[in-house]
Amino acid sequence: MQNNFFLKIKFSYPILFVVIINSAFADQDSIKAGEQKAMLCTACHGVEKSVNPEWPNLSQQSKKYLVDQLHAFRDGKRKNALMSSQAMGLSDEDIEDLAAYYNSIPADKGSLQADDDIIALGQNIYRGGIYERDVPACISCHGPKGLGIDRTGYPKISGQHSVYTHNRLKNYKEGYDIKDSVGKNYAIMSSISFRLSNLEMKALSEYLQGLY
Repeated sequence: MQNNFFLKIKFSYPILFVVIINSAFADQDSIKAGEQKAMLCTACHGVEKSVNPEWPNLSQQSKKYLVDQLHAFRDGKRKNALMSSQAMGLSDEDIEDLAAYYNSIPADKGSLQADDDIIALGQNIYRGGIYERDVPACISCHGPKGLGIDRTGYPKISGQHSVYTHNRLKNYKEGYDIKDSVGKNYAIMSSISFRLSNLEMKALSEYLQGLY
């Protein structure tokens, strides 16, 4: 009985190896396809970094997050004059390829530009939250370096333009009344942003721009 068990393990290794190799080749094919399809995207988002601080950097971003957001733009759950029209014609395969491509690009580092007291406030909220207002520490979902968690769709937020992050937090706050209709992760962020002041959102945004 024991010998049969080890024989099964022995013969399963080649199968597992083939599956892993095939998956790696599929990922590379998706990245190459995404690079071609992203030529229009790079006009605004660039490759490592976007050309306008109001537009997000996408390099090294969570693949699941990018897939979820592109679906949201395409399906009308997330609205933006530029992105909604661009996403409208994307197929599911296009979305997967674009996400794989941007996820594969090493991100540029951002830099701290705000005053020390603003950075300190942002750091305190990111690492410790605000207990008296039930604001959780951002680090619990986005990690110590702000890299996020890909499998959950929690995005990479380190090195992001402070202007974009601040605008996004304000958008979450303003969308509080419709949060549950947009999606689970949106609802989480909307509920958190609703408890933050404008100064606190600004401080977080400035801190995250230089986090690595």
